[in-house]
Amino acid sequence: MNYGVIDVGSNSVRLLFNGKKQVINTQLSEKNVPGGALLETAINRTADAVFTLADFVENEGGTVKIFATEAVRSASNGSDFIDVLKKNGLDVDVLSPETEARIGFDGAYDGTGTKAVLDVGGASSELIVGSSDGISYSHSLPLGSVRTKDLGVLPPKLNALVAQRVKEYGNVPPFDSIVSIGGTSSSLVAIRDKVEPYDGEKIHLKKLSLYEIERIVEFLYATPIEERAKIPGLHPKKILVIPAGGVLIAEIMKYLGAEEITVSENDNLEGYLARLEK
Repeated sequence: MNYGVIDVGSNSVRLLFNGKKQVINTQLSEKNVPGGALLETAINRTADAVFTLADFVENEGGTVKIFATEAVRSASNGSDFIDVLKKNGLDVDVLSPETEARIGFDGAYDGTGTKAVLDVGGASSELIVGSSDGISYSHSLPLGSVRTKDLGVLPPKLNALVAQRVKEYGNVPPFDSIVSIGGTSSSLVAIRDKVEPYDGEKIHLKKLSLYEIERIVEFLYATPIEERAKIPGLHPKKILVIPAGGVLIAEIMKYLGAEEITVSENDNLEGYLARLEK
């Protein structure tokens, strides 16, 4: 069956269909805190993005499958979003933290060695360690790039707050290297390499050092907000989210003692599709 898989994330709605991806930035988790309510405006614009992508898939003869993650999962009114989709004939699979982590790992893991896969989304950050023998560790931290931005403070205070939060990962088993998935790390590569317009092939499997991430974050925060949209590689709708997400990735790397990450464009969309095709 020719599936079109739609990921309803905290910051964007993404489609994988016929090997190609489309992204619509909607910020579903705008001003949302864990357990709080999603804004009605955020629900409506995100639903509209889902309808647009679902119509595209159906018009091309594909079968639509939709999953949602932390923003819907933890919201007090997540059912409101689900109901909007159901009224338009669309069902959504709200993933558990464990399933979200697993499909992210499955999508990014290349089959070699023991890897840590870090999936920084808008509302949560999944960390998974595993190998071809299976998963040895998995934890979903309810803090992503949007929620980090919504803490409402700037570095260095932001770094200190995030550094405390990432301790929730606890004892992480040894791994050979870290693969990072999600829009934050991809955007950091795009900014570093001045990839404009965005081209996933120019991002996939590029490496980012902790030093580079910290310098990019420093540069972004030093740039006036009204000027950030002019930065090559930085999406105009992510001018506040990406620097905050960069802080989050940097603090996670410090906690893990990692000096470098590999950025993968293969992620939970590929992982979810693989499950459907089994």
